[in-house]
Amino acid sequence: MRAGRTAVAPLSSPPFRRYLLGQLPSLTGSWAQVVALSWWVESLDPKALGWVVALQFLPSLVLGPWFGVVADRHNRRRLLMLAECGLGLVAAAYAVASLTGVLTLPVICVLATAWGVINALDTPARRALVPALVPPEQAASASALTGTALLIGMAAGSALGGALVAAAGVTAAFTVNAASFMADVAVLSTIRAGKSPRVKRAPRQVREGLGYVAHAPELRTPLLALALIATLAFTMQVSVPTLVHQSFAGGPAQLGAALTTLAAGSLAGTLVRAARGMPGPRALPTATGIMACGLAATAIAPVLPAALVGLATTGIGWSCFLGTTIAILQSADPRMLGRVMSLFALVLLGGASAGAPVASSLATSLGPRAPFFAGTAAAIAALAIVAGAGSRPRAKMMQEDTEPCPPMESRRFASSRSRSPSRRR
Repeated sequence: MRAGRTAVAPLSSPPFRRYLLGQLPSLTGSWAQVVALSWWVESLDPKALGWVVALQFLPSLVLGPWFGVVADRHNRRRLLMLAECGLGLVAAAYAVASLTGVLTLPVICVLATAWGVINALDTPARRALVPALVPPEQAASASALTGTALLIGMAAGSALGGALVAAAGVTAAFTVNAASFMADVAVLSTIRAGKSPRVKRAPRQVREGLGYVAHAPELRTPLLALALIATLAFTMQVSVPTLVHQSFAGGPAQLGAALTTLAAGSLAGTLVRAARGMPGPRALPTATGIMACGLAATAIAPVLPAALVGLATTGIGWSCFLGTTIAILQSADPRMLGRVMSLFALVLLGGASAGAPVASSLATSLGPRAPFFAGTAAAIAALAIVAGAGSRPRAKMMQEDTEPCPPMESRRFASSRSRSPSRRR
């Protein structure tokens, strides 16, 4: 009973409730677009799908840390509204190009790159905004609930995308996504969030953020594991369409069902994560092990129903792993949070950017099951990292780190924090 109250406690905050209300239609539309775009590119050239996905994520590698500093310097709600408007315009451009018959691979690559640039700003602003919508002790549960909303949107959007593409074509899915972003912007405009830290402009702020994470093992370890998993294990935007199309001769409806099953498993894992509050030391190893089992089961599945079971298991492990990682990272110093979450976005989206062409190449050269075998190996390696580190997440880090952030190099900054009065109590 207490775990249930902990999981839903952030919903007592009106700003957080409004935030989730705006997110649900936007996320549903986004995943409808994922299904439509994946199916369209797969029909044009299966080898190109990995590169299109990479272009959506590659800008986070280049711009992610700088956008994290931007999120620390400016009002995060306004930045998020700006990014959502931009993503809505890109979705509208997809719809217009499809309607007029010019949605070719070069046009898709340009729009995918534009999407990636805007998303590189959207991610750190969004992740850093959430803790400001709830009391500090509810931040971990709020993060898990946003993950729940993501997965509800993923499940509903995957099913909606498959239905729209089968019944009305890809243009309908793109149009629905463009409209959903405008709805999210309208809701965000009504939110009154806690004041953003507004870190002043200073030299070497990107370097300071990197140093802060580098000298904090409880932040560094999950990011290292995430780098492996995002690059080789969770390449689902490439590996699932390829597996469904080539191994099981499936169409848009079967692809929608596969992604919906993946999302349903992820939703189940996220609900469990939300009910447990701040993660304990066994959370990351357990989640990584579940994901490795799911990927292995999908890789050897003889028929589509068996593959769906493997995908559901993979989803459970992935969402538990990702939710635990986010909860740990969001316990960082609030003045560093934009930069920390930009590194999270860099690792997650940059890994996906690098992994998508790898998954596509593996599927082309070794068969559609090869990306799942590679993902299994990556998950096992990540399990070794998190189990070997044995680091315990600091549940009170955000509350305890209250002294001003000194203007010095990251190593000295880290050492000064270790001597703070709050540590000696």
